[in-house]
Amino acid sequence: MKRKLNNRLIIAAAGSGKTSELTKEIIKMSRELPPEKCLAVITYTNSATNEILERVQKYISVQHNIFVGTIHSFLIKFLIKPYGKILGLVPNELIITDYEIKIAKSSNQFMEKNIIVNQLSKKGVMTYDYIITLSKKILLDENVKNRFCNRIRYLLVDEFQDSTNTQFEIFDILRKGKSSELILVGDPEQRIMNFRNKPRKGKGSSGERSIPLHPIESLQNKKIYTISKLMNNYRSSETIVKFINQFHSSIEQEWANKEISSKNPVMFIESTKLKSIIFDFNNLCINKAYCESIPKTRFFLAHENKVYKNYRYSNFDNKSTEKLPLFTCIYDYLSAFYNTKNDLLHQTLGLDEIELRKKCLSVFYEINYNLNINLDEFPNFIENTFSRKKVETGENVSYNIRERTKRLADDLSNRITPDKEYLSIELSEYRDSFLTIHKSKGLQADAALVIAKNEKELLMWLEDDKEKRLNDPQDKCRLGYVAFSRPKEFLCIACLTPVSEPTLHLLNKFKVNIYSPLTEQVQTTLETL
Repeated sequence: MKRKLNNRLIIAAAGSGKTSELTKEIIKMSRELPPEKCLAVITYTNSATNEILERVQKYISVQHNIFVGTIHSFLIKFLIKPYGKILGLVPNELIITDYEIKIAKSSNQFMEKNIIVNQLSKKGVMTYDYIITLSKKILLDENVKNRFCNRIRYLLVDEFQDSTNTQFEIFDILRKGKSSELILVGDPEQRIMNFRNKPRKGKGSSGERSIPLHPIESLQNKKIYTISKLMNNYRSSETIVKFINQFHSSIEQEWANKEISSKNPVMFIESTKLKSIIFDFNNLCINKAYCESIPKTRFFLAHENKVYKNYRYSNFDNKSTEKLPLFTCIYDYLSAFYNTKNDLLHQTLGLDEIELRKKCLSVFYEINYNLNINLDEFPNFIENTFSRKKVETGENVSYNIRERTKRLADDLSNRITPDKEYLSIELSEYRDSFLTIHKSKGLQADAALVIAKNEKELLMWLEDDKEKRLNDPQDKCRLGYVAFSRPKEFLCIACLTPVSEPTLHLLNKFKVNIYSPLTEQVQTTLETL
């Protein structure tokens, strides 16, 4: 007897053991999976893909009909490659890259750009955004749509809150086909990708233009999905769990990691100069009155990279050093430059692992020690170093490689010269990480310093009105929740501008301790009298 389909939406807040839950579902479904059907797991990043595969492979052998990968790799495998060629939309070989189309001003610019995009896609050259557009075009064919729906027995979507409406429409085609069972897993409070469409023309009760809800919110009010919630937090201390609960609109988590027994208070550092804030944070981390044990890993977080620009590679008080993955950022750059996957770089460039890493070190030295480096000429250096030119597609198309080059130079500048062990291994553990809040998503550390650029930004992060959080059109209030939920044991907050008395009262309401070095010195003096 055919099992009844049970489409589910799982609300999984920060530290709730979401990956473990996904692993259990994959193992269970794999045992019920018919050999002619597929189980597809869509992840948001390649690192998430690898983590899920590693966990699953501990329990089962991943067969050919089990797919784990990003939305783009899923659509290429199940729609574009099998059906794009048949429909005359793409060739056998595909190149996925960024490009800009430059055409003269005219009344038909949109049409002319579309013509070029279609011509490029027929050559197999497309952007990540166009993969979604092309997939929807392919699904307009009823025969293809039926085959697609019949092929996928189970679809699991991780980080569902980061899916766009267009991506969800593709997922929903599977649900409507009534041959696939869907499990969507995500957290409304970690939706920080600013996906929103423009507000609808109609007005809400407040008289303002209404904002479309993301599916992870709107589906909670419908009966087409069974709703479940993961209520435990296995990551953070009891103090931090209680603090972040004040900002979640869907869940009040229970502290579940009893191994973290510390009761470190959440701190607000009153200093407004970055150097002073970092100095105070370092002191708090080694002061047992505030932090029970010295953190082994620490995150320095802000909305924008430039906040920590002058401090990213410093060794504060010689107590910590940053060891970011050197080869990862160079591999990512080369992957974009040559339009190939990281794991295919050796094959594409015709180099073994050691030779590839040696050439990567040449890239490192070029950026750090060539005083006359010209970023506009850097692509020529790459082509000469790796003896391979990047792909060109026509005079109307230019690749956005300069921005990637600037990011690479920023990532590699002012690093300590790597020693010989880099040729054989890549350091995957590091003590301090300077990250944007977006980059920290999904990661964790023992302690975190979160800095707001001004009081307005801080107040957005501290918004506890659920309706206002829900209707934030730019997802800015949720940046605070994502940052505050990264640490396991110690959380510090700071602001680069002075905060008003009402804001200090608000912090007090949330049971945040105010730290001022001056206050500490006065208290120490009083105690010695």
